[in-house]
Amino acid sequence: MIVNLDVIEKALTRIFSELRSRGVDSFTVDADFYWSIPSEKIYDPYTLPTELNIGQLEEDYDVLVQMSNKDLLIGHNLKNVVVLLRYLSEKYPS
Repeated sequence: MIVNLDVIEKALTRIFSELRSRGVDSFTVDADFYWSIPSEKIYDPYTLPTELNIGQLEEDYDVLVQMSNKDLLIGHNLKNVVVLLRYLSEKYPS
């Protein structure tokens, strides 16, 4: 499968526009810590993960703010974005 970044970017733009049209310009995080499966195990559906890590939404957001302020965002920071997007999708599913 080949994934076009334009498709993802357009989807996010449309979703954010829809949220903003409903008055959602920011959101409160009611939970902070979350379970994380190590990257090398997450795409192996044939092996039950036995090792879990703990992540923190506040820390992920802080990293994004700091790196953005320094104009140092890189592909690795998508890991910080994705957990916040998942939380947002669960808080505002429709």
